[in-house]
Amino acid sequence: MKHLIDLENWERKEHFEFFSKFSDPFWGLTYNVDCTIAYQRAKDENNSFYLYYLYQSLCAVNQVDAFKLRIEDDLPVRYDRIDASATVDRPDGSFGFSLMVFKEDFIEFQQLARPKLPA
Repeated sequence: MKHLIDLENWERKEHFEFFSKFSDPFWGLTYNVDCTIAYQRAKDENNSFYLYYLYQSLCAVNQVDAFKLRIEDDLPVRYDRIDASATVDRPDGSFGFSLMVFKEDFIEFQQLARPKLPA
């Protein structure tokens, strides 16, 4: 569920007004992360590393309020939960997009997400 932010009383109002004037007010970054321990844990527990790191990423995102903010129809909104739209390989060599709903419990998340992966 999403909630419209009361812009007049929002502590980030000035930032929003400043950046919303940009033609593309978004940014991104890349960073190298050592996933050796996470990879080994996923394998030791016979889990998909792909789903394990995606789950851990979603756990982090859903703990940070700022990561739940979006701009829709030129207005700021806050989502209660952020899900993943992950790219998945297809058997024919192409790729597709999926919606993987975040669940706080990894087993439940994995049960919902696994069928979206190619066999």
